[in-house]
Amino acid sequence: MKKKTNRKEKNWAWTMTTTGIMMLFIMLFSAQTTFAGEQQTKGIATRAVTDEGNHALQIVTPQPQENIWDWQMHYKLDAPMTKGSTYKLTMRIKGSGDGTLALWPIDTASSNKNQWGGSNDLQYLAAYDFSTSWKTYTWEFQAEFPLNELDFVFGKYGGELLFDDLSLTVAGSTENLIVNADFESALTPHWEKISYQNISFKIVSTSFKTDLADAISQAKKVLEEAAGLTRKEAVAAREALETAIREAEAFSSENDADYLVEAEKVKKAAAELSQWIGVPDSADPNFQIFLCFGQSNMEGNARPEQQDYENVPERFKVMAAVNMTDPKRQQGEWYKAIPPLCRQGTGLSPADYFGRTMVERQGEEITVGVVHVAVGGTSIKGFMEEYVEEYVAGEADWFKNYMAAYDNNPFRRLVETARRAQNFGMIKGILMHQGETDNGNGEWPKMVKTVYERILNELNLKAENVPLLIGEMVQQDEGGYCWGQNVNIANMPNVIPTSHVISSKGCTCAGDGLHFTAEGYRILGKRYAEKMLEILSSQSSGIETVAGEESELVCEDYYDLSGRKLSSCYVCSPSSPSAIIIKSIRFADGTVKRVKVRNGK
Repeated sequence: MKKKTNRKEKNWAWTMTTTGIMMLFIMLFSAQTTFAGEQQTKGIATRAVTDEGNHALQIVTPQPQENIWDWQMHYKLDAPMTKGSTYKLTMRIKGSGDGTLALWPIDTASSNKNQWGGSNDLQYLAAYDFSTSWKTYTWEFQAEFPLNELDFVFGKYGGELLFDDLSLTVAGSTENLIVNADFESALTPHWEKISYQNISFKIVSTSFKTDLADAISQAKKVLEEAAGLTRKEAVAAREALETAIREAEAFSSENDADYLVEAEKVKKAAAELSQWIGVPDSADPNFQIFLCFGQSNMEGNARPEQQDYENVPERFKVMAAVNMTDPKRQQGEWYKAIPPLCRQGTGLSPADYFGRTMVERQGEEITVGVVHVAVGGTSIKGFMEEYVEEYVAGEADWFKNYMAAYDNNPFRRLVETARRAQNFGMIKGILMHQGETDNGNGEWPKMVKTVYERILNELNLKAENVPLLIGEMVQQDEGGYCWGQNVNIANMPNVIPTSHVISSKGCTCAGDGLHFTAEGYRILGKRYAEKMLEILSSQSSGIETVAGEESELVCEDYYDLSGRKLSSCYVCSPSSPSAIIIKSIRFADGTVKRVKVRNGK
């Protein structure tokens, strides 16, 4: 990989040229005039933050550059990291447009220099895509050097970039190693840019009023898309959204956090309407449809046991994606979901007990259907039409036979079957279990994102209404060979905000290092369902209860209204700003309750 250009890589003599002196003068002058009432500290624009509200670090770049390292922002640590220790950095990022940012922590004091005189002792950590919405990103890594600086690189981005709520901790400690991590005090000298780079940075107010304005703007776009809908549910949803927009436009509050609450109301009303766009009048809103795709663990590799053929609910259906003779099924028709669900010759899969649990935990008016397309041994390329032909041609005959069942294009079969299913119900989510073949592939997350977005676009679905649930590989302590892929999977919510990771901890391995036992599939399938029920509950109102009798309390978690998990220390601290948050309570029987509360209530 090409090394980044370190700020020490330019000869100091450059700055003594006439151009260099002029640029230095301009940058210092700009820093002095950025804010009314700012002060200078070591040449860095700072201010005493006295106005109320939320604040963030704003970085402005004039235009995109050719390389990701062409724009950089640095944070100098008070003390170097301990080599060999594990660190975790989390932060919220938002841009004025879409872009990519990577983290490259470095030991600037190292004597191991590159040809330009900069340090060679740095680590190239993950690059994440950011957007115009706030989102929390996480890097967890082991320090390979005594790293003393965090270098954020985003050279291919042009526009405004906002950082907020940074947290850097070492394993075993809760101490935040970032000073003024929420930017609610004056900017400290820890932050600096490369001297010759033409970017600016300062602390700015980030009132939630802008979140409400953005929510209103997006909601009006949904109204335009849904203008011609005549279905009674859509008409009612459109009227509800129009009311929500009117109330939001007239909303006023002295508490900044209340604007975020109002924005969430508008977003929820917009999502309620958007789910009806493209839905035929024949579709039953109580028929919940889920798409299932992946490789052999989604196919189902375990032989079903007697219990798996018994007590299958009548309200759990599968639409056959292929013709089958045993059991006899015709492609494109609904059947009671008795295994195998995927193809003839496959076995028990996570989808089996996902569907059963979904039916058991919801009211009798709900029917659950799955569309199931999976190919044992396939890379994610098997679901990408630009790669699939060449990919299949180079594989073994047994693999070609699997692909032939879907006319060598499983993505197209999944979409076509799903489109037929939409005549009967509403697609509520997508289940994925794939990655063994792509174990350790750094491009896999972005390829999964591409497949997910294509499914949504083909079927006229919105990500906020149709989340992606991704199951982990067999764990290392269960004898799994591909457990390293779980690192990729853990990062998926950073890549796809509407994706959720389904843990495979405790799901036993069949002994081949790749596949789960029947009991492992049952547990995994139930976990997919528990997460989906949790999501459906939050989509409906944010405070409804998933069906089930209350029993022993298992845990309480707290989230802000953007879905960011909060620590109990933050929630209970008297110094935390007053704000509306979500308290999520889970009971032993799987029941989940959510209540909107203020900090400490």
